[in-house]
Amino acid sequence: MSERNFVYPRDVSAFGFDWGKLSLTIAPEVNGATKFPGGVVDLPRGRGHPRHNHPEAEEIIFVISGNGE
Repeated sequence: MSERNFVYPRDVSAFGFDWGKLSLTIAPEVNGATKFPGGVVDLPRGRGHPRHNHPEAEEIIFVISGNGE
């Protein structure tokens, strides 16, 4: 496992989407994590995506700034 336990979003490549971008900061290829993936999503003001599911997974959302619906 990698010695990098905490990874900043600026230190990984981001996936770009039409609604914003995703930076995986917890993943096997980033720090060896195999049981709990995580990342930072940046959504520009007024953007978002339709409600969706991640089968057999739970999702935790922390809003760092702004607000959402």
